[in-house]
Amino acid sequence: MNEDPLIQVKNLSKNYCEYPVLKNISFNIESGDLVSIVGASGCGKSTLLRCLNCLETLDGGEISINGISISSKLALVDYKTFLERAHQLRQSIGMVFQSFNLFPHKTLLENIMLAPMVVKKQSRELSRKQGMELLEKVGLASFHKRHPWSISGGEKQRVAIARALAMNPILMLYDEPTSALDPEMVEEVLQVMRNLDRDGMTQVIVTHEMKFARDASDYIIYIENGQIVEISDEDEIFISPKDERTKRFLKRYM
Repeated sequence: MNEDPLIQVKNLSKNYCEYPVLKNISFNIESGDLVSIVGASGCGKSTLLRCLNCLETLDGGEISINGISISSKLALVDYKTFLERAHQLRQSIGMVFQSFNLFPHKTLLENIMLAPMVVKKQSRELSRKQGMELLEKVGLASFHKRHPWSISGGEKQRVAIARALAMNPILMLYDEPTSALDPEMVEEVLQVMRNLDRDGMTQVIVTHEMKFARDASDYIIYIENGQIVEISDEDEIFISPKDERTKRFLKRYM
């Protein structure tokens, strides 16, 4: 018997001031997949990611992650249960933003230790051990006593990834994690994602890095004007896109 997909999105809609940003979005993501979401600025990519992490309420449809479901209907009929499930989901999802959001007065290690200690009530000793292991994972163990203001943008983003991993998520979400970086720093962040993919981490990435999307993704979701235009594996969508809108978008990167 096949297991259900880790992520199931059904007829998801989201409006801002009655303006439709997402329009009946539906897709599934299997455990261990690396999925890139691409599209022009303003098409709804980041809003979709925020909905997955319950940072936005839903105006329609349903999201299920690892068997926990939230829906626009549940928010209306049982808001307490909706909030409880949203809290459950947030605790099992790591999210990395464009801006690094590190605490400047804390060391890199302290930044990583904080959430497990505060949210999970994990001991300082265990949090420190885990923090050092995660800094090693992203190639920054020797920097553990340094502060965010003393390192590069690429290094800050790697620390932000390590901090998200400290909560032992089942899913990692990235909202254009390399857009604020100088070109020479982009590759070091993308390499961390490739390594996590090899480890079996499920990852969803909103990105403009088309080479990375093509080389690393299991498949790509192309969004335009709040709707999914095409879902395809990385080779097919670049070599033979099915929709004219996809072809026009990809011409910029070919």
